[in-house]
Amino acid sequence: MRRGTIIVIVFILVAGAIVGASQFLRSQPPLEFTVAVNPLAAEWVRAAVNNFNASEPLINATQRIQFSVTVTDDLPVWQGSLSWTPESHPAAWIPATSTSVTYFSDRYTVLTSSLARTPLVWGGYASRVDVLTDNGAELLDWESVQRIADAEAWSAVGGDSRWQFVKLAFGRADQSMSGLAALFSGAAAFSDTAAISGVTRDEAFRSWMEPIIASVPNFQTLGADPAAAMARGPSSVEIAFLPESQWLLNLNGLTDDEPIIFSYPAYQFLLDFPLAVWNDNTTATENERAAVTALSTWLLSQSEQAAVVQYGLRPAEGDPASTATLFAQAVDYGIQLQPDLTQTVTAPPRTEAQGLVQWFTNTVRR
Repeated sequence: MRRGTIIVIVFILVAGAIVGASQFLRSQPPLEFTVAVNPLAAEWVRAAVNNFNASEPLINATQRIQFSVTVTDDLPVWQGSLSWTPESHPAAWIPATSTSVTYFSDRYTVLTSSLARTPLVWGGYASRVDVLTDNGAELLDWESVQRIADAEAWSAVGGDSRWQFVKLAFGRADQSMSGLAALFSGAAAFSDTAAISGVTRDEAFRSWMEPIIASVPNFQTLGADPAAAMARGPSSVEIAFLPESQWLLNLNGLTDDEPIIFSYPAYQFLLDFPLAVWNDNTTATENERAAVTALSTWLLSQSEQAAVVQYGLRPAEGDPASTATLFAQAVDYGIQLQPDLTQTVTAPPRTEAQGLVQWFTNTVRR
């Protein structure tokens, strides 16, 4: 047999073996991975992961993968309520903020700095906001809200005596990152600085914040979505400081009783939903990292980034289009397509944040 013929036969056999091996690997059950996500981004991520899985994604050009979604807020993770160990952990984690990754440990590394964004926004029924801001002459922000919280009754600041005591809302700061972020924003407003390390331990700040916490009628009743509770009308909640996405998703119910007015705080703690990958030196695998990288690419794709606005979130970069329905219908109430988010609060160290959380818990229990 001629040498050239032998080479051709060997080539065909090798190629056949490669194709056969590839088809065999593709026919095997997919490798299963989990992505944990903060509740604020859960619905978008769940829909995007379903699309990702339906595309039959591969790593290493041959191995099929699938992701499942589990939902958890950030605080149970970095405070240790959840047992994420080298033997049992999500391959990917999408917390509300990269601060949570820093607080947790060095076992996760931020792979993508942001997948979506939502700022914190003040919102209140127009009748109440008009009283606090002298019909819009002032800004609805921490100073005006603290003033009415300290006064306790609306009649003390010129409001209708029938409104009785002020009813505020924000996320529970010992259970949700959005609630803790609200305290960070408040600390920045109190000190008039974005760098709040040390401020949250200040007794003067805590005394200033206590009336605001005391003005929340019942954190348990508010649940995970205070905007939905506020949609029951001003008899439940009158003013709240919440993620923009929660406001947008509940806008129709919120405006049933009377118009609502939104206002962005001077000091913002932006929730930017990074994607982190498990990075423990002894247990991290190449397949795990490759799978999370593939998921990251998918979530940042044009189609999935275009979809985030349907869930009240902003894309990782740029602003929502003026045609984005949830945003467009809220513009008349004060939601901005391009808000000023330049004064971003720098979170304090983990030990200080833990101290603030514990103080909050003790204050609520009084």
